[in-house]
Amino acid sequence: MVDEVIPYCFRLVNYFEGSPKTSVHPLSQKLSFEELRLAHTTSEQLLSWSISIDVAQRYQFYLIEPNAAFNEVLYNCTEPWFGPRCQYSFPFGGRKSFNQIVEAAFRQRTAFPESSEVTVQVPCYVLLECHRNGQSWCLDWREVCNGIVDCFDDAVDEEYCFDMEINECEKNEYRCHNGLCISSELWEAGEGNADCLDRSDEVLDAFYIKSCFQDPTFRCEEHSCRTHEGTFPCGDGQCVETFDACYNGRHILLIESMTAKGNLTDECWIAMICLTKLAEQIHGSSCKIWLMNASVYQFLEQCDSFFQFPTIPVHSGHIRFFYEEPYLRQKIHEFLPPDYLCYNQQLCDFIKSDLIRENLTCINMSKLMLNPDIEIGSWNELMWLIEQVFRPCLISHVVPHNKIKKYLNHSLLYNCRNSSKFISVHRIKDGIQDCFQDDDEKYLNSCQLNRQYRVKCQNIDICWSPILKEDACSMTGQDENIPFQRFCNGINQSIYYANFGKYYNDEFECEEWLCNNMYARCDGFWGCADGRDENNCSRTKCHSGTHACVDPVNFTVICLPHTRVNDGNDDCLGASDEQHECQRIFPPSEVPERFRCSRDTMCLVPSELCNNNNDCPFDDDEKFCRTHQFNCTNDSTYNRSEIEEVLCGLSEQENRREQYFSVHTSSNYPSLGNTVVDESLYWSTERNSIENINIDHSDVNTWPWYCNRGLIIHLRSESDSFDNVCMCPSSYYGHLCQYQNQRISLTLHSSSVDRHATYAIIIMLIDDNDEQQEITAYDQFVYITKDSCSTKFNRYLLFPTRPKDLSSNYSIRIDAFEKNSITYVGSWHFPITFLFLPVNRIAVSLMLSNHIIQTSFNCLITCNSGTCVKYINTERYFCRCYSQWTGVQCNIPINRQMCSHDSFYLGLVNNQSICVCPLHKFGSQCMFTSACPTNICQNNGTCIPVDVTTPDSSYTCVCPDQFFGVNCQYAKVKLDVSLIDMHIPSYLAAYFFTLSNKSDPMQAIILRKLTLFQHTATFHISVPFHMVVIQSSGKYYLAVLQQSLHTNITTSIRPSQECIPAEQLLNSTVMKMVQYRRIIFFHILCHTRSDLMCLIDPAYLCLCTSDRHANCMEFKRDRNFQCSLTKHCANGAQCVQDHPFCPSTRICICPACFFGEECQFYTKGLGSTLDEILGYELKRNTILSKQPITVKVSAAITMIIFAVGLINCILSIM
Repeated sequence: MVDEVIPYCFRLVNYFEGSPKTSVHPLSQKLSFEELRLAHTTSEQLLSWSISIDVAQRYQFYLIEPNAAFNEVLYNCTEPWFGPRCQYSFPFGGRKSFNQIVEAAFRQRTAFPESSEVTVQVPCYVLLECHRNGQSWCLDWREVCNGIVDCFDDAVDEEYCFDMEINECEKNEYRCHNGLCISSELWEAGEGNADCLDRSDEVLDAFYIKSCFQDPTFRCEEHSCRTHEGTFPCGDGQCVETFDACYNGRHILLIESMTAKGNLTDECWIAMICLTKLAEQIHGSSCKIWLMNASVYQFLEQCDSFFQFPTIPVHSGHIRFFYEEPYLRQKIHEFLPPDYLCYNQQLCDFIKSDLIRENLTCINMSKLMLNPDIEIGSWNELMWLIEQVFRPCLISHVVPHNKIKKYLNHSLLYNCRNSSKFISVHRIKDGIQDCFQDDDEKYLNSCQLNRQYRVKCQNIDICWSPILKEDACSMTGQDENIPFQRFCNGINQSIYYANFGKYYNDEFECEEWLCNNMYARCDGFWGCADGRDENNCSRTKCHSGTHACVDPVNFTVICLPHTRVNDGNDDCLGASDEQHECQRIFPPSEVPERFRCSRDTMCLVPSELCNNNNDCPFDDDEKFCRTHQFNCTNDSTYNRSEIEEVLCGLSEQENRREQYFSVHTSSNYPSLGNTVVDESLYWSTERNSIENINIDHSDVNTWPWYCNRGLIIHLRSESDSFDNVCMCPSSYYGHLCQYQNQRISLTLHSSSVDRHATYAIIIMLIDDNDEQQEITAYDQFVYITKDSCSTKFNRYLLFPTRPKDLSSNYSIRIDAFEKNSITYVGSWHFPITFLFLPVNRIAVSLMLSNHIIQTSFNCLITCNSGTCVKYINTERYFCRCYSQWTGVQCNIPINRQMCSHDSFYLGLVNNQSICVCPLHKFGSQCMFTSACPTNICQNNGTCIPVDVTTPDSSYTCVCPDQFFGVNCQYAKVKLDVSLIDMHIPSYLAAYFFTLSNKSDPMQAIILRKLTLFQHTATFHISVPFHMVVIQSSGKYYLAVLQQSLHTNITTSIRPSQECIPAEQLLNSTVMKMVQYRRIIFFHILCHTRSDLMCLIDPAYLCLCTSDRHANCMEFKRDRNFQCSLTKHCANGAQCVQDHPFCPSTRICICPACFFGEECQFYTKGLGSTLDEILGYELKRNTILSKQPITVKVSAAITMIIFAVGLINCILSIM
């Protein structure tokens, strides 16, 4: 889940440029503050009129102090107009939120037409002067430090980038492929949104990249293209192969630069552009017209005998294409590749040249074309080849010669063999040839690099770069993560690498009795030689013991007895009863040719039937046909005949679907009634998507790209005419948002010990070189632990100057406050590294503790008017100043600006106060009161008001553990588990599995602490489930197994339900085998041991089915529940939690003589007292009415005894 705020503002090139003069809309209502006060109008009412929050805030000050000097005039606008003078409106009709307006504006944009006469103008990064052949190049910020020289003349885009190559991250960080670091807690093994600037933490290219021209969010704006793929950045997040089309038209700028005429004659220039297919038209004339005229071929003769085209370098500023007498070629009408590739020999000294001419070092293109795997038919294919050949070359200015000796023994660098090129050790075994001898990819000691995130395949001493996580093992010839369902289904689909260098497939050692297992049955393929796994599966409804079969004589469907199947005689058309022969000739991994011709070994695919071609010697592939063509497509509108149904079943690849873990062959436990869950209740979505919003485009007449990546607004000018102006997001500026901005894009993830706490998170940009440590930019948001733990917060911070001061020492400081009491929790410090980058990407994670940070006594800083505090994430200290003081040592007095009396003043930014509001206040100075709607949260849910500037909702409901939903309106599924004849453990871990026929099982884990005499644990979960496994004292028990979903379940576990560890059932030799080799032994155990119900392996959890086969799913048995926050439990207690980052439960396992929720109470020497027993039941920070029944009863008895004793004392005195 992502929460991001993107401010849209008028961001002009000149900060001091004035706003255009406007006129007041005639339908607006002019009101003074005094008139509003006399009408008893509140500031909250002004907000409901869509009055600016700043104006409403000034009005609130006026209500507090009605001074004539503060009286001003406001305009109450009529929809759709807004602004201080009602001078602005959006070009969309209807009442919509700002989010909906932005989404509608971007969805209106269509791909830039290739033949459009409109001049392409895409945003450029102009804060770095970039030139190609003396001409200014529209640089995209993503082209800075992308490993390719894009500014050909001076390579300024790659000047300082080697600093990233030698960068190393901390132990709690993940190193992106480009050298930047993100928090390790944000690395999701390739799942979810990317957090690395170069998207190297994503395993595969995300699906959304192609639609980035319609997407203004972080996932497009704040990421670059993957450098190793050689793609071209379109400037909006889309990445295409070089010379392929960008939807926003940026590729046209590349083509225009490459089609520069230079010193070529007009005729030669026209011929080369059209014959090389570099562009589709020249000065508005289509190349197709030129090519239809034979004279274009004669134009080639006007070229020099040896000339350069394009007239500028095509790659890295030094690689050029040269042609030698191209008019002599025979296949001139096809794609016209160059004859020579010329380059800078100093940068590519490993290439053996074929030609040195006019100070040019060149290789012959024909030498590369000798490789039969290389076919060049387009420019993007040619550029891909260039990228591969010249990647091992040096990049200009990378390592000066005077520093080579310094880097030779650098622990973070690898020196390519026989080369002066240095690369990061993190580039070793990343699937990319960075060294010309490929020694970085043939490196033998990759596992000795000792890098945490490298990928190691089973039984192979190779550790691959994490960017290859998805493909690393397949590169060694084996499949990674082979689903259990593929084993023993009769189809050789996967191979894996086992011990001693041997390869095995997924059918190895599968016995005949296994061929009819639950995942092979009715999958469209004969896993058993006699086809019994497909018996009674066809739509022809043949009874058990027979197979649907087409009579080869009269072409009718008959039911063939199974005794005549696989008997060596062809009884059916196409030999469908003797499929082993075609399976032997054509394995399932190849084309499934399964229809065998009569009295022949020829096998056909179903598409070759009834195609009016007699493929079989005796025409039996056409004799049975009806008038129409044979159809095996899965088209629901087409009604297959019975013959088609039988013969189409021969194509297992067309008929099979992916199998997923199921329990339909297991018996239900416990036996339940008919309390089946309504799944739609739990799976329904409550969010409105843009597809459901009716947008009126009737009055939108402007060019949708007018503001580039900004938002177009109508402006009522002083002359009462209407102009178009642009509001730009933080990442752009200019009157048309035509320039890319320098910025900090921050992704923040938080988690907290206290699940019921609400925090204010304040993010500040500070210049550490500044004596005042002035805050130059800030943002703040509310973090609700229970609802926001899995949320990533995306925010922008802008530098105070444009361009930013590279001599400054910027850093980010994050402060956290508990909202209910405005209690300071702590601060974090993150330096801004690599300030030369246009976009400084920061992705960090915070752990919020309920322990208040105290003043540090080890501080060496003198804090005059403040206290010295240590940052939580680093061994650094800072002075936290009192009100009205600032500076590094809190020695600079300031005049405190206005914050409400019940808020906390944090500092100043641009002469505006930074105020931390209490829970029920909002606004920049906490002047407004926010309130929840009456009884909006059901089932005792707690309503937390949210800032009105938050989109879509003004409140959040924090639900009790038993309920969920936006308003806590849904009851969670309840599970009661009783322990019978078992030792009471400190806690139970419940694994809930929800099954689907469309995906792997969805797993959820919940922990429950047990008290001294507690035999029953209750779990509540919002997702219905089919199966539950309970972990108790290191053992696993099958608690629930249901084929349908139920609302409330009561069950029990006992020793007989234990899932036996595989180590107790199999010998050590078997357990040392790779996990896939052990699978066959699981089947044997279930087949031979009728008492075995469940077994567990380090990699699998297996059920023994009713037909005595093993049914397994991947399961991580040795899961680490250790808390990420070590200080949560007191007195050396062990802390466990049910999720590494967003736990719903944390449990302290107390040592002897300690008790309490955090093991904070000590009872040694007291014996077993009532306090000690009830101490296990007490819940911290919970009112008496919500305490357990034992606590409430004990409290009631105690109060009654106290009252009786008090009355007795009073009466005795009287």
